[in-house]
Amino acid sequence: MAPPSSRNKARTNDRLFEPTPDDLRLLILDYLCHNSCTNAARAFAHESAVKHLDADGDEIMPSPELGESSASNGARRPDTASDLEERLSAGELRRAIRVHLLSGRIDHATSLLNSYFPSVLSPADPPPVPAPSHSSDTLTYLPSTSVDPRHLALNLRIQAFIEAARTVPLPFSPSSFSSSASTNDGDEEMLPLRAADTDESNAELLRRAHGLYKDAELLPDPDDRKLYIAELHHVGGLLAYPVPETSPASVYLVQERRDVLADQIEAAILYRTGQTPVSKLELATRYTQVMWTLLRELKVKPPQRSAWPPGVSSIPGFKDVTTLDAAKPSGGDGTPAKKPPPDSEAEQTVPEFDLHELIDATPL
Repeated sequence: MAPPSSRNKARTNDRLFEPTPDDLRLLILDYLCHNSCTNAARAFAHESAVKHLDADGDEIMPSPELGESSASNGARRPDTASDLEERLSAGELRRAIRVHLLSGRIDHATSLLNSYFPSVLSPADPPPVPAPSHSSDTLTYLPSTSVDPRHLALNLRIQAFIEAARTVPLPFSPSSFSSSASTNDGDEEMLPLRAADTDESNAELLRRAHGLYKDAELLPDPDDRKLYIAELHHVGGLLAYPVPETSPASVYLVQERRDVLADQIEAAILYRTGQTPVSKLELATRYTQVMWTLLRELKVKPPQRSAWPPGVSSIPGFKDVTTLDAAKPSGGDGTPAKKPPPDSEAEQTVPEFDLHELIDATPL
């Protein structure tokens, strides 16, 4: 008799190949919540929820005492509107912080972090452990950038120094963000610019730079200290130019630096709140692409179409042996041509994985 762990793994694999509508619904809902698509998530949750009707045909409202349960893939899911609203509210805060960072309003972003996500910038307890899954094969993902609060706080202060050194505005249009991400200050708020080459502005920048060096010297890791002090030497070059936007130091004034910092802070928020830095859908897509590439490199032969999981009707770029035989030209007398030996392994191995082709593929 198979041990319980083997039976559980078999059930997990069965559900992996035959996901229920609720599994797919939760996957999409997780993606919308993760990307702070607040209105879309609310609409999708309402329209896709299973509605129970009484004898008169009226909808039976679910009890608010349900709490959380587990989906078939072992992931915890919210069963109440309050659970969803809590996650969406956190997503709106993340988006507001991101808009501030992309707009160069570092102090505003730092204030929100300290108020709503204090663990991101304050060394304290370790991040909460995500809910355990019923499967031992659960995919995990760690941030690719540092989530050390000391690093993040210093990165924010360095970017604040850069913003204070500007003499030419760098506007950011949050048109790609929903109105729910707007702040009371207004997305059109212009940052104060440094008056070029004045004693007062230069003194303020020198004070900021001195504070940054002191913070870098306090880092416990010597490698971190060396790295940040070298970075400050380069960033400090902004002080040498009346208009740094036209100087060699202008590389520190581009929008890309804001983008990188916003990505790092958002990943840290998700990490500290026990969430993955990417949605489950994106994580599964990355995993699939890696596995598909590995199968092709190992020249693994794809299974016959009859052995495909239920519901899978086509794979872009794949042709099974039957399809290949049917495509062979017939002989001059009308009889099928004798199948030549394959001159390449390309037809017999898993094709290259193309996500765009897979998404655009039409079902058979």
